[in-house]
Amino acid sequence: MFLKPDYLIKGDITDIDIEMLAQAGIKGLILDLDSTLVEPHSAKLTPETEAWLERACQRFNVAIASNNKNEVYLDQIRNILTIQVVGRAAKPSRKAFHQLMSDFQLDAHQVAVIGDRPLTDIWGGYRAGMKTVLVQILKTQKEPAWKTKIRNLERVFIKGN
Repeated sequence: MFLKPDYLIKGDITDIDIEMLAQAGIKGLILDLDSTLVEPHSAKLTPETEAWLERACQRFNVAIASNNKNEVYLDQIRNILTIQVVGRAAKPSRKAFHQLMSDFQLDAHQVAVIGDRPLTDIWGGYRAGMKTVLVQILKTQKEPAWKTKIRNLERVFIKGN
């Protein structure tokens, strides 16, 4: 099923076992930005997320594919990170995923897409033939109740598949 991730993480991105991904043959990671790596519109990494990202960058090719269209915000992210950031990704479109896979010079089965949304990150990664990892939003993040309801509705589709 296209909404069922290859890996379902009970926590946030910092709970992903980097060694497990490497043992599965993963050599590249494409990360979602908002709610996965940083709180939306914050352009700030938590110390835990920063430490996880440093370990990931030592082990894998890493880039960000975000649907965010705000170039000022994306430039702030680019200024704090040393990895490629693709905005306006239009996920679940495969275009950004294919671009980054080509930049990594890797095949789809060697790349994992990590994100918090089944309908954008997981579906897009699936459509591109990549492994997919669904995480919860950042532990430090508080989101409006309406957004949590939408997120929970999306996740209904991955249960029991």
